[in-house]
Amino acid sequence: LDQLKAIAFFFVILGHMSITGEPKNWIYSFHMPIFFFITGFNYNIEKLAQTKPLDYLKKLCLRLLVPYVWMQLLSMCLRFLQKTVIQHTEVPVALYLRGMFRGHSRLVDAPSNPLYFVLVVFALTFACLPLSLFTETLRMRWHLNVVPACACMILFGWLLGQLYRANEEKIRSLRWWQRSIAVVLLLAFGAAVWYFNGRTSIHGNHWGEDYTLAMLTAIDTSTALALLCMKLPRLGWLNLAGQSTLLFMGFHKPVILILEALFPAQKKTALFLVCAAVGVYALMLPVSLWFRHFAPFVGGKDSDFADPFVRIGQAVCIVGATCVPYLYFVNHLKGGLLRSTNLYLALAVAAYIVVCAVLYIVLRRFVRFPFLPQKKE
Repeated sequence: LDQLKAIAFFFVILGHMSITGEPKNWIYSFHMPIFFFITGFNYNIEKLAQTKPLDYLKKLCLRLLVPYVWMQLLSMCLRFLQKTVIQHTEVPVALYLRGMFRGHSRLVDAPSNPLYFVLVVFALTFACLPLSLFTETLRMRWHLNVVPACACMILFGWLLGQLYRANEEKIRSLRWWQRSIAVVLLLAFGAAVWYFNGRTSIHGNHWGEDYTLAMLTAIDTSTALALLCMKLPRLGWLNLAGQSTLLFMGFHKPVILILEALFPAQKKTALFLVCAAVGVYALMLPVSLWFRHFAPFVGGKDSDFADPFVRIGQAVCIVGATCVPYLYFVNHLKGGLLRSTNLYLALAVAAYIVVCAVLYIVLRRFVRFPFLPQKKE
């Protein structure tokens, strides 16, 4: 499943680039539903029933909401690079912060809009909304209007998981030619249904002509990709990508925007799309590795506070998450300190060092919530 998520995320990156026409529509038919199917596939109802509600809520907050906030704030640095350094425009920090809490890019832009996925998964547990919200005209904070559709996807994934476990030996014993025929048939059928149903989009809460047909397309394509992955050799870098999809989700879009800002005339060409998608994917691997060792809390993982690497990671993340909002605040004070004398500039830098030091001490000693539960020594 990790390798399946890793392969699926390459299509997510492609879908979020300036690709147009039928290829984009086909990618959108499955590139996000497959992650909800995988969530349902792994769902353990018995374990969930034995978990106390408050413990489950705390776990969800630590695994989803805390990483969401960290990645949105860290993505502000990438948007600063895109807007200020490359495009020479002002960074709308106040707008981004508002969009971060609205969680719906069609209402307000955010530093990393694809992270709406995290909010939807969180809201799935608590929001019981009527099925009448299957409409693209209704737009709600945190994409709450998409929750019923995503709940259905998780249910479909759970049913697929039960079906797979009941027939696991038969499925795994399929020969290569039998598997190949099944993959081709599933892809062909899914593509045919998608063609007649039209474009779908979870983000826009749009399901083509019929929601059932949209789900059929997504299930067929996802199952085909799963069959392909079952016989893949275990590749370390592919497993790393699959285990780091939350980090991929948080940072890939700002990196894409930087590349498109650097090459505005070429961003829709086929060569740029392929090279940029591969480049973003490759770049995210060492980035994920860095967070895994230095700042696992950003990806929703446990942290060992005694580890010197984690101490370094905490300091770097605090600086990265606060530097752009601080620059924005200082630059918009009366008179604009950064446009004043060198003395004011030196004072602003000194004040920022003090702010970061205080945050480091407070978050390390008094507020453990932003850094996930400590590993047992």
